[in-house]
Amino acid sequence: MSPARSFSTRLSLNILALTSVVFILTIGAAAISSHILISDEATKSLENLLDATIKDVEKTLQTVEFAVEASSWLVAENKDKEDYLYHITRKIVSENDDIVGSAIAFCPDYRRNRHWFSPYSFIEEQTGEVESKQLGNESYDYFGMEWYSVPAETGKPHWSEPYIDEGGGGYLMCTYSYPIFDDEGALYAVLTADITLKFIEDVLESVKPYEHSVVSLMSPAGVYLKSSTNVKKFGTSIFATLDSTSQQKNYNLDNLVNTIMSGQKGHMQYAAEGHLCMAVFGPLNNGWLATIATDYKDVLERSSTMRNILSLIGFLGLLILFLTSLLAIRKLTKPLSQFSEAAQGIAKGNFNMALPDIDTEDEVRQLRDSFETMQGSLQEYIDDLKTTTAANERFESELTIASNIQMAMLPKEFPNNEEFDLYAMLKPAKEVGGDLYDFFVRNDILYFVIGDVSGKGIPAAMVMATAKCSFRFSAHYEKDPQDIVTGMNKALSANNDSEMFVTLFAGMLDLKTGLLKYCNAGHNPVLVNGEYLKVKPNLALGLFREFTYQQQEIQLGPGSSITLYTDGITEAERADKAQFGEEALKQCTLQAKDMSAEQTCRHIISQVQAFTKGNVQNDDITIMTIKINR
Repeated sequence: MSPARSFSTRLSLNILALTSVVFILTIGAAAISSHILISDEATKSLENLLDATIKDVEKTLQTVEFAVEASSWLVAENKDKEDYLYHITRKIVSENDDIVGSAIAFCPDYRRNRHWFSPYSFIEEQTGEVESKQLGNESYDYFGMEWYSVPAETGKPHWSEPYIDEGGGGYLMCTYSYPIFDDEGALYAVLTADITLKFIEDVLESVKPYEHSVVSLMSPAGVYLKSSTNVKKFGTSIFATLDSTSQQKNYNLDNLVNTIMSGQKGHMQYAAEGHLCMAVFGPLNNGWLATIATDYKDVLERSSTMRNILSLIGFLGLLILFLTSLLAIRKLTKPLSQFSEAAQGIAKGNFNMALPDIDTEDEVRQLRDSFETMQGSLQEYIDDLKTTTAANERFESELTIASNIQMAMLPKEFPNNEEFDLYAMLKPAKEVGGDLYDFFVRNDILYFVIGDVSGKGIPAAMVMATAKCSFRFSAHYEKDPQDIVTGMNKALSANNDSEMFVTLFAGMLDLKTGLLKYCNAGHNPVLVNGEYLKVKPNLALGLFREFTYQQQEIQLGPGSSITLYTDGITEAERADKAQFGEEALKQCTLQAKDMSAEQTCRHIISQVQAFTKGNVQNDDITIMTIKINR
């Protein structure tokens, strides 16, 4: 035998394969764990960094808000002193480094013969000096400006969308507006403070968690105020950055944008330009939106390096393990080649094959003794197997014959004529079963029955045969279903030492009038026109010889259908023990309203099989459908 095919080589390869699997799973688990850990840590770090950035921005915004709100009482006290109003705006601008302009915008015609009146002070961009002017006029109708109209309508302070105030200081700015009301609660002016976005740029440039990170600040409308890169410039809408080619099923960029714009705080994964990215986001108190986005490859760079190092070390370790295992196993398994020759002789039927002598007292010696014991046991086993096989073949043959006999007892030809259409199917859970059905027509009366014997196998099959024969006999001599069932009960109750019983539904359908007489003996309720038929609670057959059975009747018309079944259908189980159930059967009959009797039966059986999905059939299944054509 060549070394490549030797037992020692194969065993070493198996050890290597098993060890490799364990190693790969370990590396995979470590990679996944480190990925999750690093990802969680990065998310928390980015969220903390975002919170710090938001606080830095809000610190400036809160300073502006406080300066305006603290000055509002001065406006209220001096609203009729025009010169002092200019003094208030100059004071707000000069005493607050972040404020480049301030205005007191009065409501229309608040002052007599002055439709617009808004004292305004601002820092002149070239000189750096504070200058003042009257802001409102026909060319600068501030009543339509967002910084005035929103607080005027809502009565609440408001941060405006960013804009260039061409009628004011000419700055790229955002305005904080504070409505001022008189003693009667009527609005008469809006006090404002303008800030440039330069301070935002200083804050964002100090934030750089990863190489490809992008820190952005947006207005409530999704317009970029500033970004840490030049990719997203001021005035660009976040909706304009959607790249439909980069959207993937699992990481929807649209969903990220909508979540950010909803003002929620959190984090989310998304795909952009073929890269998996992560973003943390959150709102500021004034409605602005802050985000930090970064490429996942930057976050997981350390994890990837560690995985590569572990993989290299593992590969070298596996190679050393294979070589040492191969040498050790070859030495230990050398005696096994002798047993291999002995085994080949035994396999050819030479149970007296001489075995090698083993001097050591170890597992190899135990193997030699086992071979010797096996030689004797094999000869004895083969003799017993021949006897057992012959007996089993006879038993299986008898079961096959019994099954054929049982199936032969059931009707195989089903009527389909102008008066009615009938079809039935029976699928035993074992070779033979305990379900039964039968029918025949005499004097324009359709006699039919369906039943289920308690238990399974040969005993149930014998009771089934007795019940079927009893139905035929009683139906030929009795006029009503209750009499037929009573006769069957007496026949089955006699000498019923095994105490087996039969649930049964028997009916007589007048094919001329459509009158259905029926008697239910503890059986499942049948379906008539897709609805369960109410039945009287009669006992199953074989339990009490003198029980008095009661029948019922119902008038059926053309197009009516009757569906009879055994509990093997409603109690058919999936692997999780869920049952098919009566409601599902009802829906099947409604679906089969326009089908033939055979199509209806096959449709129901197929639905049951689809429900159980190959699960082992645990009970006999029988279905019968009758459809009245006229």
